[in-house]
Amino acid sequence: MPSVSTSYLASLIDGSVALGAPADALYALVPGGREAVQQVDRRLPADVMAPVLNAAAEATGLDSIGLRIGVQFRPATFLDVGYALAAASTIREALEINMHYQPLTQEAVRTRLEVCGNDARILLDPAFPDAEDFRRVTEAILAGYASIGRWLLWDQVRPVVAVEFRHARPCEETCAYYASLFGDQVTFGAPADAMLIDAGLIARPLPNSNPALVKLLTGRLNARLAAFKAGSSLRTQVMGVLQRQIRSGKPNLDDTARLLGMSGRTLRRRLQAEELSYSELLALTRKEAAEVYMHEINMTLAEIAGLLGYSDQTAFMRAFKGWFGEAPGAYRERLQRKA
Repeated sequence: MPSVSTSYLASLIDGSVALGAPADALYALVPGGREAVQQVDRRLPADVMAPVLNAAAEATGLDSIGLRIGVQFRPATFLDVGYALAAASTIREALEINMHYQPLTQEAVRTRLEVCGNDARILLDPAFPDAEDFRRVTEAILAGYASIGRWLLWDQVRPVVAVEFRHARPCEETCAYYASLFGDQVTFGAPADAMLIDAGLIARPLPNSNPALVKLLTGRLNARLAAFKAGSSLRTQVMGVLQRQIRSGKPNLDDTARLLGMSGRTLRRRLQAEELSYSELLALTRKEAAEVYMHEINMTLAEIAGLLGYSDQTAFMRAFKGWFGEAPGAYRERLQRKA
């Protein structure tokens, strides 16, 4: 059964609620409800995505709600996968990163790239055959590609040449949104869902290119993908939760356990059984996050300390030196020299 990560599903629900959909009604469609969605790195059946967006469209009267949510997607929506594609050297590399690690966010759709002469096609291979029922999920994904493509290129001119959809022509409100987002070349009843772009764009150097950061992140993502395919380990699950928690302060074991859908006592017992230490996992999560943030040259050390959950910069600097053997300022200077 194809699955979707709770973080990806939450982005669809949050986007729908921001557009006026009732949160409780959407959570009621999810197995386990709101509590299940709030459990970080849990997987849920991917076939819940279409009912959520379809119910949101009915509740708000916005037939185009999938498109409206998709245009809000940014690399940060996809966490480490997003950071990696944002640091890619070209659009092609960004697409390849997204395609390879796509299962970490959702398995409802797999993406592939075909290049023929001056044309490049981003094709969607859906896990669910009903094009009409699944329409708004498809629209959100292709709108996300268009939006993130502009963001990566720093170019607000539409990079899209044409779009093809399997579903029938929708209402005029949605067609008008298509035109504003994709242009006039939109086809319905096509054999596949696809976006056509100029092949020259996929090789264009990206302004935020950072090969060292891509190498760092894809190394971690390879480990996460292997763990996902094997059945996520407790270590991976706990660090996934901590990665999100540290942004809002210092996590504690009970809160982490709650986000994993268990009691603090159960988590403590399971960690002990696997000879894992909560404090060591927290420190390792902070270290990995710090390593990424240090590549962001516009981010101050004080901002990084805050994102890692440190109440003061001194504690962060002391921890950083323990992790990497040098002060964060010296570490960043060395990165810049290498770059």
